[in-house]
Amino acid sequence: MGSRRYGLLAIIIAAAVIWVLPSASSGADLRTAGEKLKKGTADLGNAVETTVDKTAKALRNTRSKTGAAVEKATKSSKASKRATATDPKTQPPQHGSNPHGQGGVAIVDVNPSAERPLSSDPSGRESGEDAIIGRARGEKVNGAYRGHIAIASLLGNEIISGPTTAPGETKSGPLEPIQAGILDPLCKGLNDQVCLEVLKADSKTTATGSANDFAVARAGVLGLGVGAAESQGVISEDANCQTAVGRSRTANVTTSTGAIATAANSSSTSKSCAGQAPQTTNTSEVIGLGGTAVAIPLVTPDAGCQNGIPDTVTGLGPLLPVVCNADDVSGAAAVREALDVFVLEIGGVPIVQGQTPTSLAKETTAASESFTIAPAAAETPGPQCSDTLDNDGDGKIDAADPGCHSDNDATNSASFNANDNDETDAAGPSTGSAGDDASDSKTQCSDKKDNDGDGKIDAADPGCHEDNDINKPFNPDDDSEGSDGSGGGGGGGGGNQGTNASSLPFTGTDVVGLTLAGLLMLAGGLLLRRREGTLTT
Repeated sequence: MGSRRYGLLAIIIAAAVIWVLPSASSGADLRTAGEKLKKGTADLGNAVETTVDKTAKALRNTRSKTGAAVEKATKSSKASKRATATDPKTQPPQHGSNPHGQGGVAIVDVNPSAERPLSSDPSGRESGEDAIIGRARGEKVNGAYRGHIAIASLLGNEIISGPTTAPGETKSGPLEPIQAGILDPLCKGLNDQVCLEVLKADSKTTATGSANDFAVARAGVLGLGVGAAESQGVISEDANCQTAVGRSRTANVTTSTGAIATAANSSSTSKSCAGQAPQTTNTSEVIGLGGTAVAIPLVTPDAGCQNGIPDTVTGLGPLLPVVCNADDVSGAAAVREALDVFVLEIGGVPIVQGQTPTSLAKETTAASESFTIAPAAAETPGPQCSDTLDNDGDGKIDAADPGCHSDNDATNSASFNANDNDETDAAGPSTGSAGDDASDSKTQCSDKKDNDGDGKIDAADPGCHEDNDINKPFNPDDDSEGSDGSGGGGGGGGGNQGTNASSLPFTGTDVVGLTLAGLLMLAGGLLLRRREGTLTT
C-alpha cells in the first residue's frame, strides 16, 4: 500500500477516534454510577437521620410518661398509707386501696383493728380478721384484673378455698362436678320447677373486668326462690368508665313479684368516668318482711335500723353495741355493712398495747364495698408548633422553626402561629436566615431552581427523572438536576455538558484518545507530504 493511502487511512482513523470520543468518553456510565452512589448515600443519611429523630422522640415520650407514672405511683403510695379511724364502729373498713368490688357474708374479728384501709388479702391473714365466710372479690392489681372467692377462712387460712382467675380464665368451686353432673340435670329433668345450687363459687375474669359469684345455697321451687349466704364482687371497665359493685345477702325469699323476706342485705356501687366526679351508692337493710323493715327486740329496736339510715347505733350500750347500716364514703370509695355487733366496747383502753381501743370482738353480717379509678383519658396531642417537640427533624422547635411562622421567617415573632399543626418549613426562599436554611435543605429536584442551567426546573428537567428520561417517573428526592445524558432539546448536549461540572466532560480516556488521534493525523500528514515530495522530484 502506498504512502498516500497510509496517510489517508491514518487521517480517517484519527477522525473516527475523535468522532467516537464524545460518545465513548462522555462519562455517562461514570455519572450514572456516581449519581447512584450519591443518591444511595443521601438516602442512607436521611434514613439514619429519620431513625435518630424517631428514637429521640420516643425517648422523650418515654421519659415524660415514666415521670408521670412515677409521680402518680408516689401520690398513690402516699394516699394509701393507713390511717386510724376516729370512730371504728361507724367507719367500716375498706379492704385495699386498689380498684375493686367485694361482698362478704360474714366476718368475725377478735380485737378488730382501727386502721383504715385494711389489707386486700381475701383470707384475712394480713388484716387480722379471724373468720370469713363467702368473700367474693373482683379487683384490678398492677394494671390487670383478677378474681377470687374465699369460701371459708379461719385464722388467715382458707380452709375451703375458692377459685382464683386471671384474664381469660373461668373457674368454679369444689362442688362444681356434683352441680354439673347431678343437680343441673335434675333441674332440667323437672322442667326447671325444682332446682338447687350448693356451694356455688363462680369466677370469670377478662381483660376488662372480673365477675365473682358465691352462694352457700340457692333453690327454686315452683316459682319460689330461696337464697342463703350469697355475695358478689364485680368490677368492669370500658374506654371511659370503671364500675365496681359489691353485694351481700344473708337470706332471701323471693317470688316473681318481689321479696317476701330478707335478712341482712347490703350493696355498694362505685363508678368513675374520665373527666367526671365519681358516683357512689350504698344501701342496706337488716331484716324485712314483704318489703317492710322489721325491728328486732333488744338488738335492732331503733327505727334507723328499720329504715336503712346510715350509722344507726343501738344495742345494749358498751356491753353489746350494735350498728346498723355502718357506712363510709370517701371519694370513689364506698363501704356498707348491714349489721355489726361489737362485744365489750372499751372506750379509751386498748386491748392490745399500742393499738387504738375498739372492742373485744366484732361480728359483721353482709359487708359490701367498692372502689374505682377512672380510666386515663386518651392523650390528645397538641399542635406541633406548641408541643415542645422537633416534629420535622430539622433541629428547630416550635417558635424557632420557620414552619411555624406564616411567612416562614423564624425571626419574625409576629408571624408565629402556636396552633399550627405542621412544623414542616414552607417551600421556597424566605426573608429570614432561618428560612434560607430551610430552602437550602431542599433537594435540587424540589427547590424550584434551575441548578444545571439547562432552562428546565425540577419535574421539567430530565435529570430529575428515572434514567434521565422525562417520560419516566419523577424523583423529587434526587439532589442533582444535571443528569440529562446527551441532553435534551435538539442536540445541545455538548454545550450542556460543558456547563455542568458533575457531567465529567473531559477524562483520562479522552487524553489518551486525543493523543492517539493526533499522532495518527501527524503520521498521515507526513506520509502525504513525503508522497508529494517524491512526485515533485
